[in-house]
Amino acid sequence: MTRFIAGLLALGLLSGCATQATGPINDSQSHQAAKANTDIAIHHLREGALGSAREKIDRALKQNPDLIDAHLVAAELELRLDDASQAEAHYQTALAIDETHGATLNNYASFLCEQRRTAQALLLYDLAADNRLYAGQALALANAGRCLARVGRQDEAARYWRRALERTPDYPPALRGLAETALSRGDTDSAWALFSRYTAASEETPSLLWLGVRIARAEGDTGRGERLARRLRERYPESEQSARLIE
Repeated sequence: MTRFIAGLLALGLLSGCATQATGPINDSQSHQAAKANTDIAIHHLREGALGSAREKIDRALKQNPDLIDAHLVAAELELRLDDASQAEAHYQTALAIDETHGATLNNYASFLCEQRRTAQALLLYDLAADNRLYAGQALALANAGRCLARVGRQDEAARYWRRALERTPDYPPALRGLAETALSRGDTDSAWALFSRYTAASEETPSLLWLGVRIARAEGDTGRGERLARRLRERYPESEQSARLIE
């Protein structure tokens, strides 16, 4: 799932964070310290240093228990530690602080989707998508589509992906979802059209090339399929998708 931790804050914010207090700190200073420790916790999570991330995020929450970003990072940490109940507790606390917070709604929805609590997830995705102050409206809609596709509700998923494109034209996750849907229905013409838009809007990845290979194979276009497969093997030889070429 696309959760909060990806691209949350620029790592440049970490520079100069380690300052030494010389006396009692006020609320503003405590808030800034909590933000700094949250930034450092994000860095540690990206590096896979879970113990260090725990130390920093616990400190951040002591400095400011109402810092939503800190609760979202704490939830991500708990998920890395396979403690779903504690992760959910942090999501719920974040929503109690601000029930309209877009990133919290989206991330909690993705958690619920992973737990196969689809109806609850869709409710939160819709709330995130309806929040005009949330920059990730298209993301929430695309995530809702992916959640529905995972449980075989392709028609409903496609409607969410189309709504995402209405908010953000040529949004890559939505284009990919619709291309996958067209492929599953055997509509290779539509799948190619969507794949072309997807490749124009997105960076090349193994999953992108693998989708192209599958469309070509479904259409019986051996030449195009082999060209895409060769590119996948040469550029991403260690990828899961490359290994699937010989299955």
